[in-house]
Amino acid sequence: MAEKPNKTSNELFRGALILSAAAIIVKVLSAAYRIPYQNIAGDIGFYIYQQVYPFYGVAFTLSTIGFPVVISKLIAERESSKNNFAVKDILVTSFVVLSSISVMMFAALFLGADWIAGWMKDPHLAGLLRIVAYSYLLMPISSVLRGYFQGINDMLPTASSQVAEQCIRVLTILVLSTIFVHQGYSEYVVGKGAVLGSITGGITGLVLLIAFVILREEWKLFLRMRIKPVNFIKISKALVFQGLAFCITGLILILFQFVDSLHLYSLLRETGMGEREAKEWKGVYDRGQPLLQLGTVVANSFALALVPVISGFVQSKSQLELLNKIKLALRVSATIGVAAAIGLVVTMKPVNHMLFTDVKGTITLAIFSLSILFTSLIMAEAAVIQSLGHSFVPVIITIVGVGSKWALNLVLVPHYKIAGAASATVLAYMIMTVLFYVVLRVHIKKTLIEKRHVLIILKSTVYMGAAVVLFNCLFEWMSSGESRLLATVQALIGVGIGAAVFLMTAIRAGLFGEEELSLIPAGSKLKRFIITNRSIRNHE
Repeated sequence: MAEKPNKTSNELFRGALILSAAAIIVKVLSAAYRIPYQNIAGDIGFYIYQQVYPFYGVAFTLSTIGFPVVISKLIAERESSKNNFAVKDILVTSFVVLSSISVMMFAALFLGADWIAGWMKDPHLAGLLRIVAYSYLLMPISSVLRGYFQGINDMLPTASSQVAEQCIRVLTILVLSTIFVHQGYSEYVVGKGAVLGSITGGITGLVLLIAFVILREEWKLFLRMRIKPVNFIKISKALVFQGLAFCITGLILILFQFVDSLHLYSLLRETGMGEREAKEWKGVYDRGQPLLQLGTVVANSFALALVPVISGFVQSKSQLELLNKIKLALRVSATIGVAAAIGLVVTMKPVNHMLFTDVKGTITLAIFSLSILFTSLIMAEAAVIQSLGHSFVPVIITIVGVGSKWALNLVLVPHYKIAGAASATVLAYMIMTVLFYVVLRVHIKKTLIEKRHVLIILKSTVYMGAAVVLFNCLFEWMSSGESRLLATVQALIGVGIGAAVFLMTAIRAGLFGEEELSLIPAGSKLKRFIITNRSIRNHE
């Protein structure tokens, strides 16, 4: 029920930990399944799926990050708020507003599927878009229930429903695509089977949430609900505007995919490519998406672990500690982002062959991988800015970034094809990174990244790159042939060598202190490098 005793700090921490763990699992699942799917459906099948995925991505982000966070915030703060909304007021208003939004989005996508597919220059995508449209109808109830449980600090229903939704969705995609391919169906029918996962996953998550409502006897709260018109207007404003602000960072990657879905294929056709060739190369370009998502998840999980710490120092008015923790968040993001980006660049050929069956588009994917550095910084910068209370700055910068991506595609794709699209992505993310940093500098008025740390990161990157390139040369000289098994061995050993060299160089050079490492997930395990380094120096 809504009226529960106050939670202890340990329970609050446990709830946040459960939700964070679920978010990481969901992000990893959302990226990792695309690799076997590309292996099953091929590059054209992957192109078909990626064309419609952003439409589902928006629905999933709104129902897991955007609206539930605002609803939970309104419920959690209802007693301290001057408005003093009742829980029933918040739930009724949220359901009515979100139902209106979801019906409009469903109608726009379902009825406008032919027009959207025509804009994409691929009329066969209309059927897939209509299937995805149904996922918007599941959004209101899922968002309200997740927001309610989070608002009373019961994170298990939200976390379990998100993980279950993604697991069933991924299972549906892989099972149906395998069956349809073996049965000899067309690539577009295989794509319909894949996007059906958005419905089966969404229903699974919703059923689990309803089960928690029944088991926890929360259903009593949903009886005889009424609301005051004045409260309806106030809650509606908070829900729409704050919901957009909260979910914008989660939508950044999806919005960039939207741009490519809407006009990259048509731009490739205008370069003289045939219909099938353009689809295949768009599918090759889309191989970069799971690499970007997985790389960003690693950096983001490290940096976001520091955000609650930053929020705590904002509340305590401790400016020096606040500055130190912001600098640490940016340093962690830059370190992991650089290591992941450059590591992928120097191992891209074997990684591409290992994951996607061949080496098509290796140069394009190497360029695309540089995005990991900038998206890692963007996620950290946006999270810090929101922790400081500037919720709408990320919205404005995201609009600028998406507009830049669109314009750069128009300029670069006609000349460099998918390599131009990858370059446009990198440049647009770089613009966003700089804008976020400028905003932080204006508000903090202090240097946020020290020259000494930049030099250590560069040194570690050079050592890592040199070690991996040397290994690649030796491996290719000693091995014969270019089998996928050999590529897998080369990729895994190369990644291991690169990670080890980078970490040892960076930690021993003093990029992070012992106290700073204790704030980073798994950082305690890295302290041994500092201790080892001190022992060596003392022995000398």
